[in-house]
Amino acid sequence: MLHPGDKKPLTILAAAVAVVVVAIAALTTVLVLTDDDGDAMPTVSVQAGDSLERVAPGYWCSVDLTDCDPVDPRSVQQLPQNIVHIAAPIGDPVRVTVPPEVADGPWWSVAQYATPRGVQRVVEFSPSDTLYTKKFLSEPDAVLLGIEIWSPSTVFQDAPQGVESVDGEILMRGTFTIDTVPDGFTVGNTTELPDVRR
Repeated sequence: MLHPGDKKPLTILAAAVAVVVVAIAALTTVLVLTDDDGDAMPTVSVQAGDSLERVAPGYWCSVDLTDCDPVDPRSVQQLPQNIVHIAAPIGDPVRVTVPPEVADGPWWSVAQYATPRGVQRVVEFSPSDTLYTKKFLSEPDAVLLGIEIWSPSTVFQDAPQGVESVDGEILMRGTFTIDTVPDGFTVGNTTELPDVRR
């Protein structure tokens, strides 16, 4: 049998239990939502003119290619692409910011330009943990047509001696593709020029 003095401590105890139950439910919800976000593909941020877009890769794998979404690049003839069009006005810079999943390792940017002599790719290497944002210029004599970001895996194909193999190829864990052709622009000279490497 409860005495009048016992009711107050029991009420306080019941309120404390209710707060703990609500806190546990809230924490569980946060953990579930965080886990779902952890499975999402990384995105690069692209700013051109007044537009800011997030671009997901066509596919994404763990660095050793043991976990890939939606496919392992070794299992298909044609890799899936997710090409996002963001018109880059001539005369304005385009800024691309890569996520930590890309910048933590080495990565490449491949920019394609329409020039009076033809179409030329500029391939630039960025070492690990050195650069997150890169600026690309679109100018009248070098109109920016597109940008790809390549994030390499640690897996080599046709490379029996690993890195030392002459004919081997590093497989990419993911590629991000941005079409930056300005609105209304057409390429005058489609001759493919040799790549420029930086």
